[in-house]
Formats: sequence, C-alpha cells, structure tokens
Amino acid sequence: MHLLVLPSPLHDGEVHSVDVDSSNCKLLTAGKDGSVAIWSLPDLVSLKGKEAITGFKSLKSFKYHNDTVTIAKWCPTNNQIFASCDRSGNIYITDLEKDTQKLIYPFESPETKSNNVIDGSWSFNGKLFAWSTLDGKVHIYDYQKNTYQELTKLSKSEKPLTQRSIAFDPTDNYLVTLGDDTLIYVYQFQEEGGNYKFRLIHKISKLINKTPLNVKYKRISWSCDGEFVSVPTAIKNQTSLVSLISRSQNWTNKISLVGHDLNCEVVKFNPKIFTSATVKEDSNQGKPEGAENVFNIIATAGSDKTLVVWNTSKASPIFVLKDLVSKAIVDLCWDKSGSHLFLASLDGLLAVVNFEPAEIGSEAPPELYNQLKEFEKQSLKPFDHKYEAQTSARNKADQQIEILDQKDAIQVDNISKTPAKESKPPLPKMEQKEKPENKKTDIVPQVIAAPSVDESSMEVDDILQSTMSNRQAKPSKQVSKKTTAKPIQKEQPTSEQQKITTKNGKKRVQPLLISENNETKSPNPTKLNGNSTFSEPSTATGKSLMEFDKPSYSVHEDVFKEKKRLRANQEEQSTKKIKRDLEPIKFVGSIIVNPNTTFAKVRLSVPKVRLNIRVISKTNPNSDDPFILDIRNGQGNEATPTRITYFKKDKQLWCDFVPRYIQLVTEGSNFWALSTADGQILTYSSLSGRRILPPMIIGTPISFLESHGKYLMAVTAVGELYVWNIEDRKIHLKSPLSLSPLLDLSNKYQDDGLSKADSLTMCSITSRGIPLVTLSNGSGYLFNNDLGAWQTITESWWAFGSHYWDSLGNDDSSNKPQALSVLGGEDESSIVGLLENKTNEEILRKTRAGRGKYFNKISKNMIMKEGFENLENTISLSHLENRILCSELLGEFKDFKKFLITYAKRICELGFKAKLFEICNQLLGPVSDDSENEDAEDPEKLDHTWNPKVCGLDKHELLKEIILTCASNRDAQRVLIHFGRKIGILDELSY
Repeated sequence: MHLLVLPSPLHDGEVHSVDVDSSNCKLLTAGKDGSVAIWSLPDLVSLKGKEAITGFKSLKSFKYHNDTVTIAKWCPTNNQIFASCDRSGNIYITDLEKDTQKLIYPFESPETKSNNVIDGSWSFNGKLFAWSTLDGKVHIYDYQKNTYQELTKLSKSEKPLTQRSIAFDPTDNYLVTLGDDTLIYVYQFQEEGGNYKFRLIHKISKLINKTPLNVKYKRISWSCDGEFVSVPTAIKNQTSLVSLISRSQNWTNKISLVGHDLNCEVVKFNPKIFTSATVKEDSNQGKPEGAENVFNIIATAGSDKTLVVWNTSKASPIFVLKDLVSKAIVDLCWDKSGSHLFLASLDGLLAVVNFEPAEIGSEAPPELYNQLKEFEKQSLKPFDHKYEAQTSARNKADQQIEILDQKDAIQVDNISKTPAKESKPPLPKMEQKEKPENKKTDIVPQVIAAPSVDESSMEVDDILQSTMSNRQAKPSKQVSKKTTAKPIQKEQPTSEQQKITTKNGKKRVQPLLISENNETKSPNPTKLNGNSTFSEPSTATGKSLMEFDKPSYSVHEDVFKEKKRLRANQEEQSTKKIKRDLEPIKFVGSIIVNPNTTFAKVRLSVPKVRLNIRVISKTNPNSDDPFILDIRNGQGNEATPTRITYFKKDKQLWCDFVPRYIQLVTEGSNFWALSTADGQILTYSSLSGRRILPPMIIGTPISFLESHGKYLMAVTAVGELYVWNIEDRKIHLKSPLSLSPLLDLSNKYQDDGLSKADSLTMCSITSRGIPLVTLSNGSGYLFNNDLGAWQTITESWWAFGSHYWDSLGNDDSSNKPQALSVLGGEDESSIVGLLENKTNEEILRKTRAGRGKYFNKISKNMIMKEGFENLENTISLSHLENRILCSELLGEFKDFKKFLITYAKRICELGFKAKLFEICNQLLGPVSDDSENEDAEDPEKLDHTWNPKVCGLDKHELLKEIILTCASNRDAQRVLIHFGRKIGILDELSY
C-alpha cells in the first residue's frame, strides 16, 4: 500500500466531492471556489518524485458556479457527461463532447426556489439524476426526456428534515435516502413503456435511534452486486457502528462494523467482489471453487480525519490510517479496478491510496460475480408486490399503492411558459369520472407542493432569532410569530385549490394533504455563537446569542371572564385585532402555573434551555489554558441528570450532577452561580467546587443572573430583584416593588388586561452591590438601598438639552463593551459614561434619521418659544447635578471630582452665587472661628455627624481646588474669598 497526498490545497482550501468516470481515465473534483476540475487518473496514481508531484496540474477546469460545489458526479454510461451542484441550489449538466453546460435546476418559474444541495446520484443507466436539498426534498430529473418531479411526495412527512444522502443501486431497481429524522427511505422503481415509476416500499426506523450533530455530509454506498447498502453513523443502544443492510433479507441489518464513533460519516464499497479462497481451475468443468468465501471491501472515513478499510468477513479492519489530513474527510471514491482509493477533505487536500495486487484480497472470477447478480434478480420482488405494512389490519387489503409516475412529471422545456397553477401534477383518472355509479370509489389525497411555505417559515424563524438575540426581556404583550404566522397566513387551504366532484347527486370536495413544518427550535441556537460565554456544539460557527421563551399570558379566571364580556359587548363596534387571547387559570387543583406569575404586574422572558453551556472564567481569559465551566443539560430528571464540569485545559478540576435543567451561569470573585429552570440558584466555590450555600429556592424562573465581586444579583420572570453578599452569606437588598416602578404600567392600560411596557436592555450589578438597569426608552437607573427606591442616572431628556451630554465621548472607557465596563471591574471604566452611551444607542435605534436631525427638530419647537430662553442652561445644570450625585452613589471618585469641578465653573459663569455658596459651605463643614464663635473650641458644640470625606476624597482639598479653579471669575470672587479665608488659603487683609 502506498499513500500519496498532493501537497498543494485545491479549490481554495476545501474539496467537497471526488468521482471517477466509467472509462477509469478521468478524476473529477469540486470544492469551495465554485470550480470543477478534471484530472488524469493514470498520471495521478503513477506520480513519483517530488518535482512531478509538485507540478501536477488538472487537465481542465470549469467555473460556472458562484458558490461552493458540493456534488460532482460522472454519468455512469457516458464519460463525457457529469453533473455538478452547489450550495445555492444550482445544478448543471456538462457535456465535454459538445462543450456545453446546461442549467437543469432551478427553473425559470416563480414556484421553484433553490436550496442547498446536500447529495446527488445518477441511476446506473445514466437516465435519471436525483439530488437532495436542505429543505428535506428529494428531486428526480430525467436527463433524456428533460422532466422533473419531487420524490418526497410519497413519504408524506409532516416534518420534512434534511436528506443527507441519496444513492441508486447498481441494478437500477432501488433508491435509498438517509435523513436527519433517523429514518431510511427505500424506494423501488422500474421503467415501463419508456416511463419510470417510483413507490415507497420501506421506512427503516429501528436502525438509528439518534442522529449526530454538526454533520455536513453523510455518504451511503451500495455494493457492486446490489445486495448491501451501507449506512454510516448508525447507533443502537448507545453503540456507534456502520450497518450493512441486506436487500435479499427484507432490508434487515446483516453486518455491523463496530469500532467507530459518531465522527464516521462517509462509506464507500469497492467496485469489485473478493474471495478469500484460492481459486482453482478444474480441467473438466472450469468452474471456480470456494464460492462461499465471498466478501466486500469497504472504506470508511469522516470528521475524525481517519481512514479505515474493512473486510466484511472479519470483525476487525484491515488497516487504520489516522490524521491523514487536518480537517474532515467528506468524500471517498474507488477507481473501477478497485486498487486505488481517492479521498477529499475540507482542508483542500486530495489523497490517493494505492494497493498492491491481492493486498486486500483476491478478486472473484466473473462466473462467481454473474452468479451473485443472477441471485439478486431472482430475489427482486415485483413492482406491485404488497408488503406487510400495506396489508396489515390497520389498512385495507385492497388499498391502492401510491406511485410516482413520470406521466405526471413536469416538462422542463415548457415550465417557463406555463402559469404557476398549471404546473401541478394532473389529478388521478378516477376523479375525472362524474357519472354516478354504484361501484366503490376511493378518493386519494393529493399532495400539493408548496415550496414557498418552507421559505417563509424559515424567514419567520430568522426574524424571531434576531429579535431575541438582543437579550431584551419583554413584557407579555408581544406574541410569538412562530405560533401564529405560519398556520394562519401561509398554510390554510382555499377552495380554489380543491377539486370538487359530484357523486350520487352530492357535491364532494377532494381532501388536501398540507405539508407543514411545525418543527420547533431546539434549545441550542442553529446558527451560533460568537460569544465565548456560551457555545452550542451544533452552532459554534458564528453569531446568535441565547433565545427566550415568551412571557406568560395567564390571568385569573375572573379577569378573563370580565374582559371576555366587555369584548362581546363591543365586538360589533370595535375593529381592533387582538393578537393573542388571555389564558384563564383555575387555581383549585392547578399545578401548571405558579399563582405568583398569574397575579404579577411584571412578566419577563425566560432563557430557553440549551444543550450545552460553556463559560470561560475571568481568571486569565486570554491565556492559552483558561479555566472553563462546561454544562451539559440532561433530561431534567434523575435518570439523565445535568453534568457540571470545571476544566483547566483538558484536566478536570471538579464535577457535579444536578437532576434539573441549567439556564444561566455567572462567575463572581471566587464563586460560580447557576440558575435552574424551576427557579433555584446553586453556588459553587471556584477553587474546589464546594457548595457555598444550599440551593436557594426562588420559586420563579430567573431572567437575569449577574455577579460582580462578592455580590450576586437575580431578576425573576415576575420582576423580583434580589442581591446577595455571597462572602457574608446574607441578603444585600430585596426591593418590595422590584422592577414594576420602572416599567410604568399604569399609563399604558389596554383592554385585554395586559399592557406592554418598555424592554429591559441591560441588567447588571456594580462591585459595591448596586443594581443597574437600562430600558429601551434610553433611561438608566440604579437602586439606592438606603432609600429603598430606584433613581435615574440618565435619560433621553438630558441628551436633548444638556451642553455636557457626550462630554465623556472622548473617554476610551465609554466606548468599551458592556461586560468590560461594568462586569470587568477596570479602574478606568465609567459607569455613567456607559449608561449615557446606551441612551444614545436607543435614541439612534428609534429615530433612525440621526440624533442631530431629531434634536434640531425639537429645538425649533421649544427653544424659540417665549419663556424657554434659558432652557439649555437649566437642563445642563440639572444633568451635571445628577451626574455628581450618581457618581457619589456608585463610588466613581474620578468622575465625581471631574463633574464637581465642571459644575462649579459653570455656576460661576452663570452667576448662581447661592448654589456656589451652598456647595462650598457643604465642603467646608464645621470649622472653628475664634472671632465669630468663642465657644467653637468646645467639642460638645461641634457637629460630629459631618464626614470630612466624600466619595473617598477630602472635602477641604476639593474646596481648595474649586476656589483656585474659579478664582478668575469676578462675579464669584466675593464668595470664594470668604471661603478662602475660612479654609486658610487667604490671609487677613490689612487696610
């Protein structure tokens, strides 16, 4: 055996398909660059020497695809014709002899919509080409008659899933498809009068009990005699294997190749049959001996970057080659002699494995091969054979077999000239009989192809995902588009689509089978995660964040009855369309909904449960070996618990199992906190995984779970706010009103009893345990534990009128991400600047025309009016005063000092002496003055409640800086001189 790997990557670094023509002279490759290349197969297998290998080039290259070419297959009967398919759904058939490229799909019709092509296969007579697409459909194209049909109409699947692989058998009697729904579909077909007919004869469901994630391709393969079809990634009882299904034994599993994991997705039979017995020639008869020792050779590979070659008569493989390439192997191909194996990988490398004669076995003589072919023909059942599933007690014995006939196919040449409604297959002949008869007539449901339904449903899901990725926990008025838009707008049959017939004087409407995709999203996002905080195995490629479940619509039964009565009285007058009705709840014996939710004034979205949550610790997050907390959700019960594991590189530090779903995770200074789907909070020590506290029962699912330092904050789905000090193991604050004052429900009452408030766009906590909240209206708030109330930090009103808005814009900290500014704990970060930046974002999101045009429009209507001349100065001072107070509460001493000096300068310029005097007096505090108060030295008469520091700064030093900064302003000098003498900056003037 010799292994040759071409050193230069092909097709822009990804080769997706490889195939050998019928003459065994040309090799076909295709990949990421959208091109299809033809190589000389004899020259490739005979390459020797470094110079020859490096300089080896393709014979010819074609590039008429604009996307990655996923499939390129030679026609089995003509070595001048091949078909190529790309991810955009474009399918070309190229004729090298005529030098033409023909686009066979999509058609020039509004009904045809292209989709990502997953796999394709030619029939062995070179007449039919079949391909599978990402929307779960299987398409049949007749190359000779130029007709098209959809084969998946026979399956009647209500939830069409992606068909990952498709293959015709070498005898041109069967077609097998393998889908993500763990079903294997077996179709039988025959030609009669020049037309083909297909029928579905088997659905094999007992072979696979789950399907692996992150699989781009699955390549099934037939043996050369048509006896076996190989199925990769077959799993039974938690054992992964490659199954060989026997056609002659009623499609049962005959041979299993055990030893693979789920990373083996590609299998390929050798085109020859081998025998282990020594073939001897009898001089009288000339017949071979040892025909019973026949076996096949199979090559298997996949994303494990390993190539394995098997002998079907042995339990262990012939050889195993590991780490051949750096990325997944996606296609395999034998040459027609069975002595050379080609493989394509996603790192752009093309490899060739050359076998010595008899190295993998002795080729069976032609007589033995013909005997096997004859046996297969004898075991072939007639096309109209009725299988057990069709003659069971549940079905009638004379039930008509559903057949896909080429007579009903679409003629591609005329499809662009035909209206959309006329492109449907004609109705069965029995429906054209309108004469009343006494004979029993069956009405067969007709499958109406509606490709637009799948596309629109995909768009709705994408819009819903992008809306939820902003992590805006919205109150309950918003309705899920996923449950309302599809069945009402897209998939309701109309009378125009149904055939109306008359029988026995009665009008009958032909039933329709509407195929709809009711598939719900899995907890893991299907496109996924740019954020390292959580990543899904199936979605680690890109971009979306977590998804949320919509808030509850449940109310007390009395509220529901009252609103229903009011609507009934006003139904004739009102034209208002209600998006979603309320859900009445009876509390006697009801365990479905927590009464707290039904009576709650606030209802927030809750994150959906994800299969896998992976969080990188803040301890050395940028190092090569960061600490990682990995959570793999089970089934939420004791049989399959959730596993929580803490890693450093590949070493496990600690582990725990919980019989519940984990939704949210956060990290503190020395602890991890996790919230469950039933409203519990688990706390672990970061060092050893020791439980810091017993599980805290909140009773309501948690929408936000944040931490900073020693503080942990939780916001429940009903708006309750909790902050705990984990080090002291005490509650830090619990607001009786929680978030309801912020959402301002009283001014937005609606007739249905539930009102829509602003969304929560951020919910965080500072290192001092102060909760921070921002809303979609641009306002930012903090919770003052001493006052027990929410206080405003920033709002859009100040952005409109303050001269000092965006004065922190040049500060780098204001432009840093949210997690870095608030949760990162950097000394240079400005919380006030962060919240003002959030206000700017919301203003731009709402206006879309730009903040300058928006404010200019308002200022023309406000500032030009009489009595509003000093509007901007007043708003500027209010903004600065609020900045100073919030910086003091948040402990932002640098911002506090900067804002205070700026404020003092501003009031001096405007001549507000009273405000200047009050500030200086507060900073001065009680100071002894012998000339004015002789008893000032008495310690009992001094104010002991006065604190000499504010926000960590000395008040007297601040007063001195204010006096020196504002000294150049003449209007304020009288006040400044007074306090300068009090503090000792100025001496007594002698006159």
